[in-house]
Amino acid sequence: MSLLPTSIRRGRTRSASLSPTAQSIFEDIVHQLPSISKFTELTFENVDPDDGSLICRSLDSDAETERSCARVNYNSVTRILRLKLMPTALHDVHQQWINKCLVEWRFNGLITQQESKLLWGGVGTTFDQFSGIYSDSSKQPDYYIRVTSISSPRIIIETGWTESWPRLRQDKNLWMLGDPSVLIVILIRWTAITRGRIKGSLEVWRRDTAGTLVSSTMSIFPAPSPLPPTETIQFTKGELFGTAMVAGANPNTILEFDVAELREFAEEVVTEMNMQPA
Repeated sequence: MSLLPTSIRRGRTRSASLSPTAQSIFEDIVHQLPSISKFTELTFENVDPDDGSLICRSLDSDAETERSCARVNYNSVTRILRLKLMPTALHDVHQQWINKCLVEWRFNGLITQQESKLLWGGVGTTFDQFSGIYSDSSKQPDYYIRVTSISSPRIIIETGWTESWPRLRQDKNLWMLGDPSVLIVILIRWTAITRGRIKGSLEVWRRDTAGTLVSSTMSIFPAPSPLPPTETIQFTKGELFGTAMVAGANPNTILEFDVAELREFAEEVVTEMNMQPA
């Protein structure tokens, strides 16, 4: 069984007379969708912003796109239109991880029932609220957390194989530079290596007090040795809820995602794939 994505790339010629229209790109995609039965990335380069926006809207309403569990993305800076189709269990394992963390926050009294109702997690929702040079972009994240009454997501997760890592970095720029409301972007990278093993790591991107983007890297597989006292991604309740902060709540309460729990979930998935963690 092949683990790596099938990658199909289309380029637009620089000659205006030869450039395919938005309609031809849309038809190309729709033509390919019924034959796709495993994880695949379709990439179209040098797509004009007007065309990219139109194609994304058209695909959103297409039944075949929904059947293929497509996540449709257009970056107006890179001018790349990209579809992620038929994501695997490993691509989606972070959903189980974050959902468990949200439940633990409530169970441990870190958030109240009222605050819990304000939090909204999801996958593949279209966001197009970007500003500046990213204003014509459209993004369907691999996971997001938003707060009711705030239209932008607060926390984003994007995931993929090593081969798509440059695209994930571009996704990070889109979120962090194109939407100031985004608090944290987590990039998860999976790598198939020798003897049926899989490596995993994540990058956590946020802004420092000066507004500069800073990152930290954490290993999923192999587990760090020795294990650190904590492997957590931390932020405050005030940072997460922002203007939706519930009256009387302590904005300095620390909330966290435990990477050790992600490792446990991912190990189960990797084992089911007849692979081994690195």
